[in-house]
Amino acid sequence: MTHLIILRRPVVLLLLLAALIMIPTGLVFAQDPDNGGVGRWSGGTGIGFLGGTPDGVEFAFNGHLDYFLAEDVSIGPLAQYAGAGDDFLLGLTVQGKYWWAIPGMDNQTKLVLQGGIGFARAGVREPEIGFGDTYASFLIPFGVGIDHAVNKQVSLTADFMLNITALGQNVRVAGREVDFHTNVMPGLYFGVRFD
Repeated sequence: MTHLIILRRPVVLLLLLAALIMIPTGLVFAQDPDNGGVGRWSGGTGIGFLGGTPDGVEFAFNGHLDYFLAEDVSIGPLAQYAGAGDDFLLGLTVQGKYWWAIPGMDNQTKLVLQGGIGFARAGVREPEIGFGDTYASFLIPFGVGIDHAVNKQVSLTADFMLNITALGQNVRVAGREVDFHTNVMPGLYFGVRFD
């Protein structure tokens, strides 16, 4: 029974990562060249690290969809997951993004500023002492990134995120109580975006 619990987490992580990669490609459709990209969908995924979690620095991945309201403004969901250790953290937010074309780059490289609001859910487990609990909170992620178009359909991305949350005042970590009342979790993701 213990072996199934240990093996279940990596399988779930791989399935979530596969879904985050495949879902955006299925939802993206061709844009009308006459409207400057307004009304189009874009989506992508990234992998990296998230710090300040209940288990410290964690391997993390994210997935996002963007609906362009204007050529340089989009809105859409962002999912973030961290949890290679005993603990996990899941965040789901709605993000607004501003895409600024860097001068002299022929509209190929853009600086992306983003911010949003949503919720976070964290699970803390300490099997050696038989402790486990979950915590929920608001989540406010702010970020800045670079989006570089390799061709008309694929872009490479790098994003730095600051996630502000309040998981609780008495979160049990490594056998001691830790105050996560206001917590800033920095994240760094490298990924791909499909247009």
